[in-house]
Amino acid sequence: MNYSKAGFGCYRIDVSIKDHYDALYYALTNGVNVIDTSANYADGRSEQLVGIVTGDLISQKKVSRKELTIVTKGGYIQGQNYKFASKLKKEGEPFEEVVEYSDGLWHCISPGFLEDQINRQLHRLNTEYIDVYLLHNPEYYLGRAEKDGIERTEAEKIYYGRIRKAFEFLEKKVSEGKIREYGISSNTFAHRQSDYDFTSLEKVLQIAESISSGHNFKTIQLPFNLIEAGAVKNKNQTGSTKTVLEFAVENNIKVLVNRPLNAITSKGLVRLADFKWEAFQEKEFIKQIKLVSLMEEDLLSEKIPNEDLSGDEIKGLKGILNTGKLIDENWKFFGSIEHFNDIISHQFIPKISRLMDISDAKINESSTKEFCSGYIKEVYKLLNMTGNYYRMRADKRSRFIHGLINQNLEDKFKELTLSQKTFLLLSSVEGVSCILAGMRKESYAEDICSIMNYGKIKNAKEIILFVSEEIERAGT
Repeated sequence: MNYSKAGFGCYRIDVSIKDHYDALYYALTNGVNVIDTSANYADGRSEQLVGIVTGDLISQKKVSRKELTIVTKGGYIQGQNYKFASKLKKEGEPFEEVVEYSDGLWHCISPGFLEDQINRQLHRLNTEYIDVYLLHNPEYYLGRAEKDGIERTEAEKIYYGRIRKAFEFLEKKVSEGKIREYGISSNTFAHRQSDYDFTSLEKVLQIAESISSGHNFKTIQLPFNLIEAGAVKNKNQTGSTKTVLEFAVENNIKVLVNRPLNAITSKGLVRLADFKWEAFQEKEFIKQIKLVSLMEEDLLSEKIPNEDLSGDEIKGLKGILNTGKLIDENWKFFGSIEHFNDIISHQFIPKISRLMDISDAKINESSTKEFCSGYIKEVYKLLNMTGNYYRMRADKRSRFIHGLINQNLEDKFKELTLSQKTFLLLSSVEGVSCILAGMRKESYAEDICSIMNYGKIKNAKEIILFVSEEIERAGT
């Protein structure tokens, strides 16, 4: 399989969102031939989208199935899988070796669970075979074992024993034609050997070789970006003499890189991209906070009491109509644009949706409905103004990173966007087979597809190491 330099990463991709369909369609008709998804992405709806888009393209004869590399993964028990696994457990017929990591999040790589998953995934993906099947973050077992106080040597023995059983099963799936090859996606391949949850590629390869000299363990996936640079920094293979990438090259193992533009740091998520923002006018921002707060006060004290609502419904509205107060008290303390966007998704948007539901179902006075509609518009304006403050700060961070990169970058690459520079740097490192980029919008796909034919940056590894060290030193 010849991988395109960029792959379409399907985390947060959902079949119900047209932008996601358009973005994947664009990518697959503009040079991308690798699609990476998982059973747990959008609770299976990510795989459904892949099945629909690839099916449409194949029927339109714009691509052929053999030109595509579909990568998917299994291991997580969440959402519908969690409900099903919980039901089996209650009935006394649970999947074997389930890691009950936390409420609503279990993990499993036992053959019985993988059999169930692969059959469901083939259906969702609308394909007769999966090109690459990966065990998805099997190190969840180690995370649970550490919490439970299991001695590390014992935990590793159990961990690699479970991987062996999974590999033996996946070899059978290859012989049946349901998958073409297999591997592991792990967040800990590039960790230090001393880390309790470290996954050793060397040990994993030894397991595959002991099962069959003609084994089909051929691909791994790991995080790698300008900040999380362990893949080129940590010598954690063969007696601490090689990095995971060097070991992969030596043993002809393909490496898929995830999170190229989203670095997880001690201070939270850092997006390695440029940010567009408008000049932040604090006086106008404060005026908007006061406007939203006054509208909330008006709704609660004058308009809502005139509606036929229960005490519980009014109490619920008091918990919803407090955006002005929350922004007023916290707008300087959300940390980063990435963290603020998460807060919008998980706190503010659900509140707005709940208010809209109540307005549609329970509020009879047309003037109150109209006021609610106007209030929601002002809340969105306030959230955008708050986000603009954090986009301004994020852009300052991005320009700092641009400056670090440009110190040692050839002139012909200096005018590219930060996401493009990052993509080219990572893809230029020996051992990297494909960069999995999140392309939830067609514009994101255009940004990456436009540079896939660029040549390699010769000193990419040195630039990445320099940038990583400088960012760590600066505490950015």
